[in-house]
Amino acid sequence: MNALQKETGLEQAEMDKSGADLGAQPVRDVRRMPEGSRNRRTRRQWGGVLDEYGFYLLLAGLALVAILVLFSRNQTYTQVQQLTTELNGVIGKVKTSYRGQYSKVSISALMGNGVFKDLTTMTETGSDIILQPGGGKLTVTAAQLLSANDSLQWSVPQQPDAACIAIVASYQGSAGKIVVNGTTIKAVGGAVDPSKVSCSGGSNTIDLYIA
Repeated sequence: MNALQKETGLEQAEMDKSGADLGAQPVRDVRRMPEGSRNRRTRRQWGGVLDEYGFYLLLAGLALVAILVLFSRNQTYTQVQQLTTELNGVIGKVKTSYRGQYSKVSISALMGNGVFKDLTTMTETGSDIILQPGGGKLTVTAAQLLSANDSLQWSVPQQPDAACIAIVASYQGSAGKIVVNGTTIKAVGGAVDPSKVSCSGGSNTIDLYIA
């Protein structure tokens, strides 16, 4: 009887061992994996991380560009409003001081008169007046609307598109003649023809003829 139990116990042990062997699942240790397989797995992991970081970096870059564009537009708009205000002031002073003597008006003479002192959009640089926005050089000469030297031609160059349109709108009533990029959009005695206003390319020249 004891011999039978012993034999049965041995058989059970063998069965348990066999079952354990069949049910066991091998565990893959990365350190024991072949070098090539381990490198591929590592590259896939890092690739996923880099892709994720790249996506977030792209979003951050796009957001930064949008902020800079918005800031630039707001800055240009502010400068245009300030330029229009300051140019109105300059033109008013010149009309008062030089009425009937427009042939004597020049940038150098006006600089000597101190007309451009303490302005933010028109700054004295050597013998020139530099405009902001755009960075162009303001010029002024005696001109003719109806008779010789009865007005002044103020040339405002290198203006961005937004400034071009704003300046035209500001002077459509006070200017006797307006020329934009060589095209007369307001003739003497007439009104501004909106269909002729063409401001493009980010560098426009506006000529204002003001009596």
